[in-house]
Amino acid sequence: MRVSKRVRLEDLALEFPLLAQSIKEAANQELSLEYFVAAAKSLCPVDTSALMSSIRAERRGPYESALVARGRGFVNPRTGREVDYAKYVHDGTSRTPARPFLLQAIISQRLRFAREMLNRTVEAVS
Repeated sequence: MRVSKRVRLEDLALEFPLLAQSIKEAANQELSLEYFVAAAKSLCPVDTSALMSSIRAERRGPYESALVARGRGFVNPRTGREVDYAKYVHDGTSRTPARPFLLQAIISQRLRFAREMLNRTVEAVS
């Protein structure tokens, strides 16, 4: 025995704004990049821990975030200067090798991010 139900397009159209809002909320939650920050901190080379403390996620737009390591109030206790050397640690210099802790964190967590976004989107649709 086959069971079917007809749904009018007009009725379905009422659900679209709710679906869009649910997906937006899921994206906002995932774009906090909590596990990216945790991974970057665990991979960051530590001398005084000032660089590690400066790692954070910054929102750049409604659907854009950045993983950042730099100053803004974070001071190296040894030198008394703001943490402005993240680029040199991450990318290396002519005298020191690169230690790309931010890139490694992104690579290691990208599949988790995609899976979480997919799961949250499916939850929103269900």
